[in-house]
Amino acid sequence: MVEHRPIDSLSDLQLDDIAEVQDLGEFDLNLLVVLAALLRRRNITHAGQDVRLSQPAASRALTRLRAIYDDELLVKANRAFDRTPLAEALFPKVTSALGDIDGILDRTPLAPERFILAMPDHQALLLSGHLVNYFREVAPGTVFLPLTRLSNALPQLESGKIDLILGNMADAPPGFFRRALPPAPVLGLCHPEHPAAAGRLSHADLGRFLSVRIGSNTQTGFGDVHDGLEDLRPRSRETLTVPDIQTAAQLLLGTNAILMLPARAARYLADRYGLVTFTTKSPPTTGYQISLLWHERNHRDVIHAGVRSMMASLMIEGG
Repeated sequence: MVEHRPIDSLSDLQLDDIAEVQDLGEFDLNLLVVLAALLRRRNITHAGQDVRLSQPAASRALTRLRAIYDDELLVKANRAFDRTPLAEALFPKVTSALGDIDGILDRTPLAPERFILAMPDHQALLLSGHLVNYFREVAPGTVFLPLTRLSNALPQLESGKIDLILGNMADAPPGFFRRALPPAPVLGLCHPEHPAAAGRLSHADLGRFLSVRIGSNTQTGFGDVHDGLEDLRPRSRETLTVPDIQTAAQLLLGTNAILMLPARAARYLADRYGLVTFTTKSPPTTGYQISLLWHERNHRDVIHAGVRSMMASLMIEGG
């Protein structure tokens, strides 16, 4: 329902005494609310109570409405009132008009048809299930679609093809927002018989082993979105680029390769593929760093804000 403010006197219902309203700006729309109540209740006192209007003010409002429409609108019949033919015709129109206004003023967030989140695939392994459950709860009609690549992500975010990015960039251009998440602890990943598995090596010592890079996008210039793994990767004489995290895990099983990952992802892959995690005597100077990136068009959207808040909580708690 439209929120009605109290009206205590006729001064609250200013309207020129004219038989026909030519300009909507001349009409106090509060009168439509009173008219709807009068036509619905067919009782001045009860109609006034519905719109928090005193009985004298409701009576004066009816007098104004009769002058506007040049019609009695309500006529006495025994102990009650009946609607005139004009009032009968007006009643459904007024009810429909107020319903449309209710729709305009309704602040209930409109759930999107789909929500696309671009993120590294090792994060998608951990977050997708939580996000699917979130949308089932708050927006059952929304289809959640994880996108596990970051190339060309920012232009797609700007055009609305992507709704949110979990990634890094040098700076957020005008029109975009960025929330840097706290650094997450880092673990190494290798096969169980690997020399690094004992945890006695320094990060620099790892350079003698095969280093695995996920994906081919290693640019970190202005406007480029990238993962934070490249900052963790030991600088090695041998580097092999693989397309995804699953391929990387399979590679670790059969070679002396090592891979540095945020701790949650490392533990997940270790359990799934029979690998082991390890720490180094001198870990990387910083943990795994990543940010949430979104466009200003979605900054105040309740559902979008809920997704960002939930993801930040998951990343922080998981870290």
